[in-house]
Amino acid sequence: MAKPEIESGEVLTFSQLHNEVLDQLLHVDISDAEISARRIVEEATGIEPHLFNVEQEQLVTKGAVIRADAMTVRRARGEPLQYVLGHWAFRYLDLAVDSRALIPRPETEVVAGFVVELLRSSSQNNGRKLIVSDMGTGSGAIALSIAHEVPNAEIHASDVSREALALARSNLAGLGRSATRVQLYEGDWFDALPDDLFGTLDVLVSNPPYVSPHYELPSEVANWEPSNALIAGSAGFANLEHIARASRQWLCPGGWLVLECGSDQAVRLHNLLVARGYTEVIIKSDLAGNDRAVMARRPLDDVEPRHLSAASAALRRGNLVVAPTDTLPGLLARYVDAEAVKASYSAKQRPHSEPMPVLVSGVHQADELVELDANSRQLIGRYWPGALTIVARRRGGVDPVHGGATLGVRCPEPGWLRLLIDDVGPVTGSSANLHGIETLNSAQDAAAELSSNVDYVIPGRSPGGTASTVVDVTGDTPRVLRSGPIGEIELDLGA
Repeated sequence: MAKPEIESGEVLTFSQLHNEVLDQLLHVDISDAEISARRIVEEATGIEPHLFNVEQEQLVTKGAVIRADAMTVRRARGEPLQYVLGHWAFRYLDLAVDSRALIPRPETEVVAGFVVELLRSSSQNNGRKLIVSDMGTGSGAIALSIAHEVPNAEIHASDVSREALALARSNLAGLGRSATRVQLYEGDWFDALPDDLFGTLDVLVSNPPYVSPHYELPSEVANWEPSNALIAGSAGFANLEHIARASRQWLCPGGWLVLECGSDQAVRLHNLLVARGYTEVIIKSDLAGNDRAVMARRPLDDVEPRHLSAASAALRRGNLVVAPTDTLPGLLARYVDAEAVKASYSAKQRPHSEPMPVLVSGVHQADELVELDANSRQLIGRYWPGALTIVARRRGGVDPVHGGATLGVRCPEPGWLRLLIDDVGPVTGSSANLHGIETLNSAQDAAAELSSNVDYVIPGRSPGGTASTVVDVTGDTPRVLRSGPIGEIELDLGA
């Protein structure tokens, strides 16, 4: 902000200048005319905000009047106040802003705050350097705030827009010593990041374009802010989905993904992140109480990628896989492959008349297989991922193997297993044992007990214990078919 100038030609008082600016803005129906008028006068004269009401009768210089005039003309044309002033506060920083990048908004300040809290919590636990990526950094608001507030964070910020990065560099230059911990990269999402960051990120944060092309933006936004930083395909969800799908392997085990999104996109994004094998998936609200961000964590107990790759290939070939689930080792076959499902029955020596449960990556896959009513969706929201099997009416008629009109579906707890299922499609989830024989906890030992060979075994042990709780939702009221880890009182199914 400019300092007050001592010039000849003092012509108006602060009060008079403010009233003139306000009248011009009211005349063209600027919605925040009072705020804009005051901020323009403060910027043009250099008066400190806390002195604005005290200095009302003080004279202002001709230069200040000229500057106020120029800014008023721009604001009256609809240009955003932030661009007119040329700078705007974001958390503890005063950032340069212009039409090369989006205006930093209060909602994004809240998202940046979530990241700062995560990083500070991590710092208390281990004290090491924390590696952060801010993708689609724009003016650099999130990245620079993290650098300013978290001294042991190393930030890698990227944007596809060269113009936006130039603005971010300008802001970085004013950050002081903290600027040495920020690197800027030009490129499209993950293509911009150095390969050596793969699998190392403690936090990946992004406020990507998430507005639908069909949404009618206010003219002040549509006419002035860069559309490529606002609009995304697939009803605004394209970038969110791309980042959600690709981020997991860029995070270190236990690393966090934080995505800003529209309030109408949060549930969909939450469900996608569950399906992609994240844990601790949480929807966070902004100061107005609207859903504004989704946070999710890469599990600490991921299996090695080579095991997932081999299991995926085996299942796609129509073969069987044994894997340690969150209850007992499971015998997996792709549900869409009837011959593979029959082979799993044979391996267990299980009668075809007895349905096998099906493991799904989340509610989206479940919805494609069975009819979910309000009761079942409520149960899913409370207990998935977890030890709850929902028995519902099968879509598309009877099952081609067991011939029943219902199907039991469950979303397992292990993130890597959900990720595998999301990639290959729903799989049978019966325990890896001979029919009527107790299941061993080791996946390798359980596989050896089957009557036929399986193509691949993901090594590991299941915790054992009780098999999942099974709830039938085909009637008017849900009812428990098999007791399990989730008790009937806890389920609160009603009368």
